[in-house]
Amino acid sequence: MIVSFKIKLIALLLIFGLFLIAGTVITNHAMLKNSLIEYVDKRDQQHLDRIKKNIQFVIEEKFEEDLSIIDEITWRKIVDISGRVDFTETFVPVDLFLNYPYSDFKQRHPDLAEKRLSLVDENKQCLYGFPTEESRMFIPIEINQRVVGYIGYSHRAKLTEALDIQLAERQRSLLTYGVFFLVLLSGLLLMPFGHYFLQPILSVTQGMRALTAGRFETRLKVNRRDELGQLQQDFNHLATSLEKNQQSRNQWIADISHELRTPLTIIRGDIEALKDGVRPLNADSLDNLYSEAIHLNRLVEDLYQITLNDVGGLRYQMQPLEFGLLVKQSIEPFIGLAREKGIKLETYLPVSDIKFRGDADRLQQMLTNLISNSLAYTDAPGLVKLSLKANKKHLRLEVEDSAPGVPDDALPHLFDRFFRGEASRNRRYGGAGIGLALVEQIVQAHQGTIDCKHSPLGGLIISIQLPLEAFPK
Repeated sequence: MIVSFKIKLIALLLIFGLFLIAGTVITNHAMLKNSLIEYVDKRDQQHLDRIKKNIQFVIEEKFEEDLSIIDEITWRKIVDISGRVDFTETFVPVDLFLNYPYSDFKQRHPDLAEKRLSLVDENKQCLYGFPTEESRMFIPIEINQRVVGYIGYSHRAKLTEALDIQLAERQRSLLTYGVFFLVLLSGLLLMPFGHYFLQPILSVTQGMRALTAGRFETRLKVNRRDELGQLQQDFNHLATSLEKNQQSRNQWIADISHELRTPLTIIRGDIEALKDGVRPLNADSLDNLYSEAIHLNRLVEDLYQITLNDVGGLRYQMQPLEFGLLVKQSIEPFIGLAREKGIKLETYLPVSDIKFRGDADRLQQMLTNLISNSLAYTDAPGLVKLSLKANKKHLRLEVEDSAPGVPDDALPHLFDRFFRGEASRNRRYGGAGIGLALVEQIVQAHQGTIDCKHSPLGGLIISIQLPLEAFPK
């Protein structure tokens, strides 16, 4: 049988509460017992003070200076009368009290209080009453500021009076019943409180099941401001990320399929035309097929490179290099192409060498993609400018081209995979839209930044900044 977490939590809290309450009950019972004994003991001590005052009063009335006039009967009478009368506060002569007959029954059967009392001399030798014990306290009897004896008293070890015992039992019963009532009330209150605290967890659990089933549009209602509310918010962030990743994956697959289908369709159509004799098999036909095969190979290679980078399989071999020389080598293959297209290619490089540490192959790939992208999306007659600057901390590479440009809303997406500003920078040169995405990954691998903005020439300015201090000379 599966027990829900809610039941387990409530049971755990109840068990913890029972242990806590049981300890409280036991402690309170012991404290109650000690408190009542202490209370009765204090009450007895008030009686002792009155006995002491009455003995001192009797001795002073007789003009004596010691306990010699106190015999055993007088002692017992004083003890008995002191429970009700204080000689110093009554107008009745003391002799009337002391001459009052003291019954044989009281002499033979002292009460429980008398059994803990004794009259002792100044040497603490017992005169009357019960012998002294270690547990006794001694109250001095003073005449003319001189101690003439003591009243010995044994503290109570337990309650002896019926009323005191009955009061203690009643207090224990009330405390016990109160505790059980609190336990019952706590159990009833834990049900709604348990639901209140567990409801967010249950909603997250149900949401996780929905995400597992592929329903990434699932969202939780956040109505709390504590850690459980933060958990709900985190779940919603996770669901949003998964939904975006799913959409990105679907778009990625659709874009790859579309990009691969176009050259394959062209190749297939050309081959079928050659087979059917619609087109003659000559050098031009083979050149067209070869061009499409090269384009398809380039597309597959770009996809392979960018996927390798995503999974961490793209390795970078960081070595010292001359960045200006690398730029010159990357530009040379495009000089003839730019001239054929009627586009002017200008370069502005520093005279001094720029020592840098990076992966030469990846950086050359980055430069090639940038230059080819600008040449492909620049109308003739046009201009493409490449400039390189450096200071002690950074080097800055800028590639600027002339019209056409891109809309403002397209600028933030130029580095997205398969994105193209179709309105003006079209795909007439067969671009797959992943060149700039690969450039961004290479820049990030070298701890740099890349951004783009509108150019005064009418096109774009793509700026790359690479830190020199991250790769010391």
